[in-house]
Amino acid sequence: MNNPYRSIIAKTGEPVTSAYKLPGQSSSMFNDKGEFNASNVSDLLGQIGRLIDAQSKGEIVKSNVVDPQVLSERRDILLEAFNDKSGKSMQLLGEALAVEILDTTSRESLSRRFLQYKEIGMGEVNMIRLRQHDVTAWMAVSATEVQPIIVRGRKLIPPEFNVEAYILIDLKELSATPGDLLEEKYEEGLEATMVSEDRRWKTLADNACTVRNTIQWFTSFTPQIFSRIRSQVSRWGIPVPTCLIAYDIWDDIIGNADFSSLFDPVTKYELIQEGTLGTILGVTVVTDAFRQENLKVLDLGEVFLVGAPINHGVIQVRGSMLVEPINKFADGKSQKGWFMNEIVSMVIGNSASVAKGQRI
Repeated sequence: MNNPYRSIIAKTGEPVTSAYKLPGQSSSMFNDKGEFNASNVSDLLGQIGRLIDAQSKGEIVKSNVVDPQVLSERRDILLEAFNDKSGKSMQLLGEALAVEILDTTSRESLSRRFLQYKEIGMGEVNMIRLRQHDVTAWMAVSATEVQPIIVRGRKLIPPEFNVEAYILIDLKELSATPGDLLEEKYEEGLEATMVSEDRRWKTLADNACTVRNTIQWFTSFTPQIFSRIRSQVSRWGIPVPTCLIAYDIWDDIIGNADFSSLFDPVTKYELIQEGTLGTILGVTVVTDAFRQENLKVLDLGEVFLVGAPINHGVIQVRGSMLVEPINKFADGKSQKGWFMNEIVSMVIGNSASVAKGQRI
């Protein structure tokens, strides 16, 4: 059965048009194809930098609904679901919200970009096969803890843990909030699921990066520093396709003329908003700079060079996301919402596959 709420839930924002201008700019930032207007690579790097700066100041609110009619429709379906005593509408609305969260996660999740992503069915053994053996792996043993393990063979059965989201709406909140309450709850769901996974990967990476490699400290990020961090991973014979940077590192990139001849920036806003900035010497540079502040996972000055997923590790999800309506009226609380749950395991299978740089 088609979910009647899916289409309106998906209407989360207006695309950037050729008329879009940042504060203080006289000309539009994009053409009618959604590509940056820039005269050369240096200009394009600067345009991306200005966009990052505007987002960090809250001048760009990604996925914000601005169409009054869409906003009214989203509010109406939330009221309809909230007032449905059978709970069926809340179930359908929660499932539609979960699909949107999963769609965003599949596009923007750092952990699912860096690790091999696999789905396993109920009853299947949670076994992963590692590319290399006799290495130190790091695995998540709960939603908050990680631990190392010496891998002697090529097979590993990592522990599974729950990624949970409790999304509640109070009747007073529903009555008094003039904005898009569904968008707020969608972001709460992202923070509890996608961002929780990404923070778990970062904790694993922070621990793994010093087992076989050495943190590269720097005052300014330069092509030489980039090469040093990359070589920490490539010296083990591991391909290095991805570089993850905190948003402040971009200031170093646009401020160093040497990067202009090495950096191939993306030109489409659609790719930029998903965190892809371009390539340096064939290495794709990604960031969490375009996330809302509560959805970011990197600290200032951090750079990670990450090996190919087949060499790096695995994230496995068991079954589909569980969505159950919550009704607290019987407990004397005027709240309804949803409980969402995924069963996940996560392993960095070879500590040599990640290296880190950090601004002093």
